[in-house]
Amino acid sequence: MKFTGLTALMVAFCSQLLLAAHAVAAAYRPAIPESRPNILIILTDDQGFSDLEFYGNPSLETPHLDALASDSVRLEDFLASPTCSPTRAALMTGKHEFKVGITHTISGRSLLKPDVPTLSEHFQSAGYRTAIFGKWHLGETYPSRPQDRGFDNVFIHLGGGIGQTPDYWGNSYFNPHIHHNGNWQATDGYCTAVFSHAAWNWIDQLSPQPWLAYLSLNTPHTPLQIDDKLAQKYLDKGLPESQARFYAMIDDLDREVGELLKKLTDRGLADNTIVLFMGDNGSAKGGRPDELEYNAGLRGTKASPYQGGVRVPCFIRWPAGNLQGGHVVDRLTSISDIFPTLADLAGLPLDAQTPTDGRSLVPLLDETIDTQWADRTVVTHVGRWPNDQAEAHKYRGSAIRNERFTLVNGNALYDLQNDHGEQNDVSKDYPEAFETLTKQYNQWWSEVHPLAEDVPPITVGATAAPISHLTCMDWGASRIEQTGDRYPPWNQNYVRTLAKGQPLDHIARFGAWTLNFARSGTYRVTLNTLPEEAPLAEARLSAGNAQLIINGKPYTQAIKAGAREIQFELEVERGVTELETIIESADHSIPAHGAFFVRIEYINTKNSKRL
Repeated sequence: MKFTGLTALMVAFCSQLLLAAHAVAAAYRPAIPESRPNILIILTDDQGFSDLEFYGNPSLETPHLDALASDSVRLEDFLASPTCSPTRAALMTGKHEFKVGITHTISGRSLLKPDVPTLSEHFQSAGYRTAIFGKWHLGETYPSRPQDRGFDNVFIHLGGGIGQTPDYWGNSYFNPHIHHNGNWQATDGYCTAVFSHAAWNWIDQLSPQPWLAYLSLNTPHTPLQIDDKLAQKYLDKGLPESQARFYAMIDDLDREVGELLKKLTDRGLADNTIVLFMGDNGSAKGGRPDELEYNAGLRGTKASPYQGGVRVPCFIRWPAGNLQGGHVVDRLTSISDIFPTLADLAGLPLDAQTPTDGRSLVPLLDETIDTQWADRTVVTHVGRWPNDQAEAHKYRGSAIRNERFTLVNGNALYDLQNDHGEQNDVSKDYPEAFETLTKQYNQWWSEVHPLAEDVPPITVGATAAPISHLTCMDWGASRIEQTGDRYPPWNQNYVRTLAKGQPLDHIARFGAWTLNFARSGTYRVTLNTLPEEAPLAEARLSAGNAQLIINGKPYTQAIKAGAREIQFELEVERGVTELETIIESADHSIPAHGAFFVRIEYINTKNSKRL
């Protein structure tokens, strides 16, 4: 039957259904044990809906995740965001990522806005112990760091992945250095094991408090560093190397998740622990979607507006909460629903002080509850536009979905009920559906556009964080050189290449940080080409000049041959301004570039040198 459109009567009817759904959610509460449930959130990186044996992958072996799927309520029409930071922002806030300042994974647009309530803060304030292990990717500077947003214990790599620019210099998936409560810590073992073992050691502490552990694994995200023997297992199945290594990384995390869940059982913690497992975006297929073997019939992969870019596995297990394993929820659900759902399950529902875009899914999780569930729309957007070009990308990379239809890029309508692979544009067959979703999308965009463009500045000089470390991953547009659509140097290989004087056509050599100086006073600003932990032989600079431009005013110092840093001390007034830098060799043997790493320290001493 064709879609009939929404008359005024239908709009009113659907509004009543929505109110009814919220009323049921408010009225129904799970039976909360005398002790509140523990919560284990497991989020994998770049593992899509198709990357499980459970969902028909013919080559991948995931016995432990398959067992978890069988024991859990499965959300089988669950949408995340198309890329990393946006999903994490929606998970932590329950709001669409654009509303909290996250429209990219770099360029300062992955910094979580201050004063937005988070899931971890909500549980911490209710007496939970809280910890994160693995990938944060919502900012390395105050007040966007996990320790600023409700986590008692922080054990993470920096940036969007091990080996990216903010991370420990030269870091690897094997024996990585991990940022533990503000300090680098050497570890032994493969990264997935390092994070999962650290999570268990923290969980296993004797404490009367309930706990929330966020195990945010960085695998199977590139680079595809994995034991060659495990990769060979999939090479022997005839897969290309990128796919074999990608699957081997999932095979590895499957084993680690299985061991962690067994430890919960052995300690008697499994019954009263809510285990949530999900992926963060559609499959990346090892960085080679052209070589993908299996995509569950979906169109598109990571960073795509199609269902293959946003549909991910999501399992919720809680035996003590009477969630029946094997129950399938096929209604449209999204990443923004997780915060209100976990809060509801734990008996800590949100109030008007913590508004979310998501709904509590509690009424859907118990198959014995007969409830009306109002239709809804969910918007996903790839984002990732060049700085200050949001309006030109209003439709590009967008999708708005209801239970049946999806409108992609503002111009193609797909009937998912009959075409879940999104192959046939039916906009001419269902013009009313096309018009309705277009209107709903335009209304959504008018609301979020100003919020999406409102990129938060990086706060420096705060009493809670008098020292800040900036990296070029967070560069915005340069005023020295037009960067166009070029990315900042977001991984260490790009930084190395530019530091050696070798140009990269798609990577910017300059960029500006937008800063909020929290206090007026004296600041020491240290410029580096490579970070403090990099070997001196790599970090030495050629003789030349360094320039620091703040609030449009330049300051210059000579660079001595062999120096690894250049320091400025200057008086800065409180407020928001831009900072940009230039490092230039006297013989021009290395093309001029910005300082890739900057340390800013509030010192406020009367005897400091004023420039």
